[in-house]
Amino acid sequence: MTKYFFGLCCLVYYSLAGGLYAFQTPGTVVLDGSGSVLRAGVQQASASMQGPSGSLPLTGQQLLGTFTPAQQQVIKQKVQEQGGGLTPEAVDAIKNNPEFKGLKPAEVEEGKRLIESLEKKGQKQQPSQTPDVNGKKIDDVVSLFRQYLTNKTGVLKVSTELRPFGYNLFQHGLAKPIPAQPVAPDYIIGPGDEVQVFVWGRINTQYTLRVGADGRIMFPQIGPLTVAGMRYEQMEKFLVKQATRITGTDVAITLSRLHQFQVFVLGEVQRPGPYNLTAMTTMLDALIAAGGSTGRGSLRKISLKRENETISVLDLYDLLLDGDKSKDRRLRNGDIVFVPLAGPLVGIAGNVRRPGIYELKQETNLVEALELAGALTPVAWKQMIQVERAEKHAWKKVVDINARDLKNLKELSMQDGDLIKVFSIIPETANRVELYGNVLRPGTYAWHPGLTLREIIKGPESLQPDSCFDYALIKRAVQPTGGVKLVPFNLARIVLAKGADLELQPLDRIYVFSKWFFESKPTVVIKGKVRKPGTYQIPEKGFRIKDLILQSGGLAKDAYLEKAELYRIDKKQRKKSLVLFDLKKALLGVQEHNLLLKDGDQIVVHSISEYMPEQTVTIYGEVNKPGTYPFVEGMTVKDLVFAGGNVKDSAYLKEGEVFSYKIINNTLAEYEHRVINLELAFSDEPQHNILLHPYDKIFIKKIADWGREKYVEIEGEVIFPGKYLIKKGERLSSLIKRAGGFTKNAYLRGALFTRERVRKLQQKRLNEMVDKLEQELLSAGSAKTSTALTGDESKIYLQESKINEKFLARLREVKAKGRLVIDIKPLAEFKDYSDDVELEDGDKLNIPQNPATVQVLGAVYNQTAFIFRHGKKISGYIDLAGGYSQNADKDATYILKADGSAVRPHKGLTWGFQWNERLNRWERSHRFNIEPGDTIIVPEKLDRIAWLRSTKDITQILFQLAVTTGVIMTTLF
Repeated sequence: MTKYFFGLCCLVYYSLAGGLYAFQTPGTVVLDGSGSVLRAGVQQASASMQGPSGSLPLTGQQLLGTFTPAQQQVIKQKVQEQGGGLTPEAVDAIKNNPEFKGLKPAEVEEGKRLIESLEKKGQKQQPSQTPDVNGKKIDDVVSLFRQYLTNKTGVLKVSTELRPFGYNLFQHGLAKPIPAQPVAPDYIIGPGDEVQVFVWGRINTQYTLRVGADGRIMFPQIGPLTVAGMRYEQMEKFLVKQATRITGTDVAITLSRLHQFQVFVLGEVQRPGPYNLTAMTTMLDALIAAGGSTGRGSLRKISLKRENETISVLDLYDLLLDGDKSKDRRLRNGDIVFVPLAGPLVGIAGNVRRPGIYELKQETNLVEALELAGALTPVAWKQMIQVERAEKHAWKKVVDINARDLKNLKELSMQDGDLIKVFSIIPETANRVELYGNVLRPGTYAWHPGLTLREIIKGPESLQPDSCFDYALIKRAVQPTGGVKLVPFNLARIVLAKGADLELQPLDRIYVFSKWFFESKPTVVIKGKVRKPGTYQIPEKGFRIKDLILQSGGLAKDAYLEKAELYRIDKKQRKKSLVLFDLKKALLGVQEHNLLLKDGDQIVVHSISEYMPEQTVTIYGEVNKPGTYPFVEGMTVKDLVFAGGNVKDSAYLKEGEVFSYKIINNTLAEYEHRVINLELAFSDEPQHNILLHPYDKIFIKKIADWGREKYVEIEGEVIFPGKYLIKKGERLSSLIKRAGGFTKNAYLRGALFTRERVRKLQQKRLNEMVDKLEQELLSAGSAKTSTALTGDESKIYLQESKINEKFLARLREVKAKGRLVIDIKPLAEFKDYSDDVELEDGDKLNIPQNPATVQVLGAVYNQTAFIFRHGKKISGYIDLAGGYSQNADKDATYILKADGSAVRPHKGLTWGFQWNERLNRWERSHRFNIEPGDTIIVPEKLDRIAWLRSTKDITQILFQLAVTTGVIMTTLF
């Protein structure tokens, strides 16, 4: 009964467009009007309003009063439980099923809210008498018979999307010429034609004779003959007669090529202008060549003008309607084909065989106009043909004609711009009823007097499963108003209980609904170790756990069979309960465990690993497939090595390590370490091929220095420069020897040796020094800015800050080279020398040629390089550079030696001797002598730069920069 009540409220809106309803008898609803009237009626209806038949409309409360008290209680309970909402299946049915195409989900919900509001307020309703009728457009490309079927019957509306008739004749353009076509007997010969003459008998030959500009052909053995202007049949007889002058021969004449001429196609055509066409071309051919008539051009008054006279008028309707091409004249040179503007025009729409826009040639009545459109279709409504026309260029008027009287049609003359509308007859078959919905055989059934519902629905065998027996509906047409009457009924009482039957009327539509139209189908959820976990719809009764597992594809291989969970929700108490069951017994069909499922149940199938955690062992190091593997009882070291893909060639087999968990007092876990011999383990020695325990780890060591390839490079003045692979502990002298020793041009003092490890260390120190300098500059700048007394001072400090930023940016761009200062000796002396360093991977040695130059940089007047002069001192080279500049810091001058070291003149020097700390003695030093490749650097006085006065160690930073990178910052900004 709940479905009856909700179905009634929903299907009130399943009418043509919704509307007010009023009960005439219990269980009968009459619908009229639109949804807007309905909403107004809900707010404004008064108790004095009456229905269309004079009966008072029933409120929701009065409707509820038509049921028994028990039924009323059930309805109220169900409404409270379900809220009257449509299920997703119902929404899909409304949207997709043809029998529900007039119903919208929003309208269904609006109907539900309407009934609820009426029940609360006890309001009455005002019915409306507006019929629900809608027109439907007809596709202009459908077949003629389908046009009959798709017309909306009884509707005074037709499609006015009309196309001009006949213009598609030109859409494909000019047809390809026929290679060989017969020449008409009346064809006029002209210059350019080629005459083929075949001669046989005493002479067998053939001639191709071209008609010249003078109209003559040159016939061999006969001479010139004039043929231009002759008809083809005249020329043929003339030439045969002339050929008889050649004794003992027979002659055959034909035209092998026709001459071309020029014609003009003008007026309302797509491409007006002159055209060169062949002599057999007709008016229609020329028109198609010009693209055909425009939409404004006439198809019925196409004229052919020749020598200022109109010699023919072509009406293409004769060709299109009757296939008559008799007036399609052949063209001659200089002819003009002229297409004037079309008119007058009439449109013929609706139920004619060929709707379109037609051109009238002379005075035409309505009968003749309809004949142009192919006459009326079988479904045309003759009682009223409507003509819309413009009157006196001022207004439009409508003329309705009864076509059953032919005299009326003949008396109405057509005017330019008329639109003729031919409407449809009522299409419904009068003696029929229709059955839709949840039935086995939906469709149309013949109606006869006394036909009842049980004759259409004979019993349960006529219904699909899950049919709603509490509620069904008959939608009945009310004539002559065009309204709709809804007759709901209890399907179970009539079909199952064989109660009082319902007599049907013509055009009744019977709707049977699925019970899932108003409530959700029961579903259950299964999770965990099944092949297809998810949500499944189930039958209302008899569906058990085993059925659900089979429907979900069965159990996964690692499903735990001893125990599973069933979660169930008590909808009344809104509580969730847990039921544990034996999954194995459920699959065997033991009903104690194979429980019946209910809507909303959830089954969880667990994994074996959740109850029996997987134990593993691990192997890593020098094996082909290091990783974690399942542990099994009796597993040994040899077994795990095999599982790990066996050891690599680089494995150290004399020693391996096994780590095992050791539990102390059941409170602490720590690893226990054990050393084994893998060679003995592989020989099944029990003391080394030991039994493993869960979570043991085996480490396979690598042979020392296996695969550690080290490369160094030597370039410059050596015999064999290149990249060399070195062994551990190899020294620089060995590399030089392998490279063939030095060439005669080698300058050992300028050797450049770089090392990656040194480069990283130098770069780190440079970065630290620059960071420290940045902090000092920022601190000094902040202090100055805070103590600025005037705006000018602030601007000066701001400018200094920008200079600081540029200076620091330059410092950060400088990268260390990683140069290691080494005193290279000739190979015989260098071996076992203190600077004969042990090589590392990535080392590079470059032996240059003697540069024979000395550079002077910094605070001098001419920073440049000078030719090395033996014995010349620092002062001599500075004099060559123009001497010290005004800002030179003479005491800070230093020499950047060719070997990468840096010295200051006279520092640590006493009378030409210098203390050798390594040998603990005084020695004469040559380091302060200028040598080729040296650079003399004269720094600037930094105290003249205001923003560097408070900066500590700036000189040391610049000196270190020069030594480690070779970059001399002669200017700071």
